Amino acid sequence: MTTYEWVIENIDAAKVEGDLTDVAKTVHWRMNAVDGEDTATAYGTVSLDPADADGFVAFDALTKDQVIAWVIDKLDMSEADIQAALTQRIADDRDPPVVQKLPAGW
Repeated sequence: MTTYEWVIENIDAAKVEGDLTDVAKTVHWRMNAVDGEDTATAYGTVSLDPADADGFVAFDALTKDQVIAWVIDKLDMSEADIQAALTQRIADDRDPPVVQKLPAGW
């Protein structure tokens, strides 16, 4: 059974943006997949929308779930798509779809 884990590697933050401080700007994320001894990882970065004072969340009040939701919102694929790609990568590592070969006698 494959397990998946989100990891927020880092968040780039503007010290000041308008009247706001410590504004999250870019999220560096990773998703790990583990199936037995086999692993696969997806890594990326997403740029966040400009801060809005009405919906602003103070940096120290951010939760991992909130940041992951922002990442998913910005991606061109769903969380399930990322998981499927990682599962396929593990399957391909176990049984590569393309292998190097030469005809006999070469």
